[in-house]
Amino acid sequence: MSFRVLDALPILVGQLGQTINKVPNGRPRAGMENKKVMGFRTRSGKVLALDVYPENIDRVRLWIEPPEPASLAGVSLLSSKKCADLRRPELNRLSDAEALYLEVETKQALHNLLRWYP
Repeated sequence: MSFRVLDALPILVGQLGQTINKVPNGRPRAGMENKKVMGFRTRSGKVLALDVYPENIDRVRLWIEPPEPASLAGVSLLSSKKCADLRRPELNRLSDAEALYLEVETKQALHNLLRWYP
C-alpha cells in the first residue's frame, strides 16, 4: 500500500492546522482549497507545502525551507520543482530555487519529518 496525499492531509491538518493559502477573495473559488499546493505553517513559523498536483496524488511530496533534513528513513530529497502557486505571500519562502522538494514514503516518515521541522 502506498502513502498518498489523502493519507498525509489529515496528519498535516491535525498537527499544523488549516491550510494558509486559500484562494484569494475576488476569485471564483475564493476561500476554497488550492488545487495544486496546500500550504501550512509550523509552530515556529516555518512553512511547508503539500504537492497536490493530480499526477502526484498517489504519493506525498512536500516543499520545505532549508536546511536539508539529516538522514530520515522514508524521506528522500528530489530535484527541485517550481510551482507558480508557491508565489503567494504565505508561501513565498518556498518559491525560489532554495526550497527543498521531498518525497515522504510512510506515515511514520511524515511524523518524523514534522518532529524534525518544528
